Amino acid sequence: MDYDYYRSLIGEYLNIGCSEEKLLAEIGYPENIDLSPDELIRAVSIIGAAAENDIKRLVDLSGMSMRAMAMKLSIPYRTLQDWCNGNRPTTPYIVMMIGYALI
Repeated sequence: MDYDYYRSLIGEYLNIGCSEEKLLAEIGYPENIDLSPDELIRAVSIIGAAAENDIKRLVDLSGMSMRAMAMKLSIPYRTLQDWCNGNRPTTPYIVMMIGYALI
């Protein structure tokens, strides 16, 4: 999935009322996508979390510990911890890029 398509799916997710089920129903299973059905369902969950600016959910969906995710993405651990705990605001474009890195 390229970044432009990912961004368009985030926009679609927001337009249809922030529902992963509705987004899956809307897009179906695109022919040109290089994801298995299970990977597509996971990607839609990541898209939902990114659209809702939910960094804590992205950490959960990554399947990694917060420390491992911080190391993988070269984000200071304390920064990621502060984002997840709500002690520091995140910016939507950063969350979108983190989500894309997880797909």
